[in-house]
Amino acid sequence: MSITSTGGDGRTWALYDKAGNPVGINARVKSFRGESAVVIGGKAPHKEGSEGKVWVDWEPGDGEYYPSVFDLRWERVG
Repeated sequence: MSITSTGGDGRTWALYDKAGNPVGINARVKSFRGESAVVIGGKAPHKEGSEGKVWVDWEPGDGEYYPSVFDLRWERVG
């Protein structure tokens, strides 16, 4: 099941990988540098042109990152 979040537009968004597969909690992903991380949540875009954020657990530093760091994207689903 994909991680979902309400965007700044009040609609539901879901997180997907570059192949179009849903990304759920505890999904293992790789950064553009090849570093492994575990997705623990996220926040849909808050305005037009925003990328949103994903929250990950990984060695360089747990925190909030742009989805593109891990080849992920938010898509509007509702």
